[in-house]
Amino acid sequence: MTYMINAWLDKPQPELQLVEPDSGAVVACWKGRRLNDLFDSGLVSYEELRAATPERLKLVEKALILQMTCEELCGRCLYNSQ
Repeated sequence: MTYMINAWLDKPQPELQLVEPDSGAVVACWKGRRLNDLFDSGLVSYEELRAATPERLKLVEKALILQMTCEELCGRCLYNSQ
């Protein structure tokens, strides 16, 4: 299954969403501290979201799905060593 990545990073309240394209349902959403933690972890960078190839975006999509699953299961960032 493929998802769309919607990123509004230049807004006063930046937001990153993973969206199911057929239904438009938001599968995951990161804002505020959760979004900062996502970028601080190195899982996602501004550069790869801005200039990514379709292949690279697919890898980011998979990483975001894993992150979402980890947050749901254990309540913390997948790549945070704490």
